[in-house]
Amino acid sequence: MKLVVNDDFVFLPDAFTVAPGPVRLTLSSQATQMTHNFLFSAGQGPAAITEEIPILGPGDEATIDFEVTAPGNYPFECSFHLALGQVGTMTVTSG
Repeated sequence: MKLVVNDDFVFLPDAFTVAPGPVRLTLSSQATQMTHNFLFSAGQGPAAITEEIPILGPGDEATIDFEVTAPGNYPFECSFHLALGQVGTMTVTSG
């Protein structure tokens, strides 16, 4: 799965669905000025996902790999811009 960020406060796409199992997520910055990060919102999903992208500068790209087994919605955010609404949801299907 690939997400894109720009010089605004949105993830593109801000919602996506995956099957249970391994997930590879890439965050690509097309921003020219803004720095972003990516993490799953603590305590808000069916299970904790601790992998994160701590900082992503303009023009950078980073990938994380993790495994999900519990179906449901997993909210994610850019903690730098959470108050500005830079959030999204990963849905894990039931199999």
